[in-house]
Amino acid sequence: MCGLAAALLTQPDHLPESVLRQRGLAMATLLRHRGPDGEGCWTDRGVVLAHRRLAIIDTTAAADQPMHDQSGTVHVVFNGAIYNFRALRAELIAAGYRFRSSGDTEVIVNGYRAWGTGLFARLVGMFAIVLWDSQAQRLIAARDRFGEKPLHYMERQEGILFGSEIKAILSWPGVPRQPNPHALHDFLSFSYIVGTDTAFAGIKRLPPAHFMVCERGKAPTLQRYWQLPAAGENPVRSTLADLKQELIERIRKAVTLCRVADVPLGAFLSGGVDSSAVVSMMAPSHDGPIETFSSGFGFGDYDETRFARMVAERYGTNHHAFTYGKEIVGSMATLAWHYGEPFADSSALVTYALSRETRQAVTVALTGDGADETLLGYARYFRYGPMVQRSPPERGRLLPALYRSNGLDSHRRAAGDAYGFLMETFRERHKLVGYDLAMLPCLDRCTYDRLAAHVADGLTPEEQAGRIDLATYMPGDLLVKVDTAAMAHGLETRAPFLNHELVEWVSRIPGDSKVWDNEGKALLKSALEPFVPKECLYRPKVGFRVPVAKLMREDIREATESILLSERFADRRLIRRGFVAEMLDEHRTQRQDHGTRLWALLALEMWFRTWIDSDSNQVLNDNENPFAGFSENKPPAFTAPVLQNENAPATPTRP
Repeated sequence: MCGLAAALLTQPDHLPESVLRQRGLAMATLLRHRGPDGEGCWTDRGVVLAHRRLAIIDTTAAADQPMHDQSGTVHVVFNGAIYNFRALRAELIAAGYRFRSSGDTEVIVNGYRAWGTGLFARLVGMFAIVLWDSQAQRLIAARDRFGEKPLHYMERQEGILFGSEIKAILSWPGVPRQPNPHALHDFLSFSYIVGTDTAFAGIKRLPPAHFMVCERGKAPTLQRYWQLPAAGENPVRSTLADLKQELIERIRKAVTLCRVADVPLGAFLSGGVDSSAVVSMMAPSHDGPIETFSSGFGFGDYDETRFARMVAERYGTNHHAFTYGKEIVGSMATLAWHYGEPFADSSALVTYALSRETRQAVTVALTGDGADETLLGYARYFRYGPMVQRSPPERGRLLPALYRSNGLDSHRRAAGDAYGFLMETFRERHKLVGYDLAMLPCLDRCTYDRLAAHVADGLTPEEQAGRIDLATYMPGDLLVKVDTAAMAHGLETRAPFLNHELVEWVSRIPGDSKVWDNEGKALLKSALEPFVPKECLYRPKVGFRVPVAKLMREDIREATESILLSERFADRRLIRRGFVAEMLDEHRTQRQDHGTRLWALLALEMWFRTWIDSDSNQVLNDNENPFAGFSENKPPAFTAPVLQNENAPATPTRP
């Protein structure tokens, strides 16, 4: 919905309010792609809240942000959508609170006055919130339960900084740009960064389902406000027929909640189970044909647009299908700027391109994200069970004596090892022989432990794998991918399957009632048979894939080799040059597929060139961009604001 930035200074009078305002606006300017419809900034002594607005619910000026309560003590910037805001609004009105807008932001303002930090557990939706309570002199930041909306922060001696994207924090004068080797270790392991660390030393992510309280003179405190029901807690016991009926009713309710908007709304439609389910629930009550959007590559099994057309024809949608080729890699430099961290999920290329086209027709798009993790759809979930149930478990760590003690018991360590093996990009053996001087200090930490921390007792292997993904892969990869790619074009995406009430209910269904006969999402597929063509339900899962292995062997081979064998890359001392050359040769001759590993190194180098080698806060220009020749369209020029004359007077911004 928007982009936000904020700062709380340790000393209230450290900077004049005019300078604070200028810095807040500079932070917000780097987020303007997230909010093309308006800009706002508010300051108080040692506090700044800044905002870029994407107008979705109540598009009038009454819903502009920062927003303030009528007493002038609660001040809010917010990114996301509160789906149950109308019910909360009615409850607050009945309690005597008054509203000046018809949007969802004011529910947060008045809800905090009514319930304090208890507000966050009442919200149904996706959100990143920063609010300043001027009466209590405390700043509170909160993030939704699954991490749909991003929120980063950095603690400094002069105060604490917040931003929807890291680039907003980097715009603050004096913020260093130092890579975090341990986060890069995680990235090379999984192609994304796990947990609260980021690729920048000192910059962190607020974890999902948490809020942070910041008060001057005290260390910030983190508190969890929600978690999934424990294994076996209040299990759902019902017949298969009743489970299917209730599942459809709950999905339909979640979809209905996600449709609240005062702007055009559509849906991504891949033709797979999850997006088809969303469209089938939207269609009966939608006003006119639904705008649906799909993408694919023009060869092999990378194109599933024919399945999307089957669903589109069944429900009479206004369907838009787009086919891409090698030119899609031309957006690599732009993506390195938007993601702000090394990010190697190649489907980001397709998601970015599809979001650009989708934004031409709608402002909000519903997605099927979250169904695989909650209803157990990935094929790897069924490989995981036999691996972890062997004694000793299959695919344990190779050199356990190398790693520092992690305090995990043998069961959790073995479970994390098995799932880590399934998810790895660079395996242990690659790191042991491939790491160069900058990464060698990380070898005493096994990245499998990042997953083992989320292992719980009392679950089937498939459920356990799903819960690991909910805590790691989904907030670290899938939701980052979609939010960043879509918001790059000012497109809001919403995921009905991540309605937390739906997820809680699904989590209480016994595992053998969700999947059976090694059929992923068996319960969901069976429930959808009256609504979705069987050809779409019972086929191999594809997703938004990009044939990077083929591209690096053929179309972009020269560019790949020139980047990864360059002195510039070698001088970073991350991966030994000889090891990189060996991987490139094995991949070119098809002796071994190193596609995902080489793609991760490309993403890593593009991040270094964009964010570490330069402090311009801009996309690489054509001379610096090794992929410029693959795109007919020059990427947009993102120009950072120049901070000058910080002592210039500014118009007062208090309400």
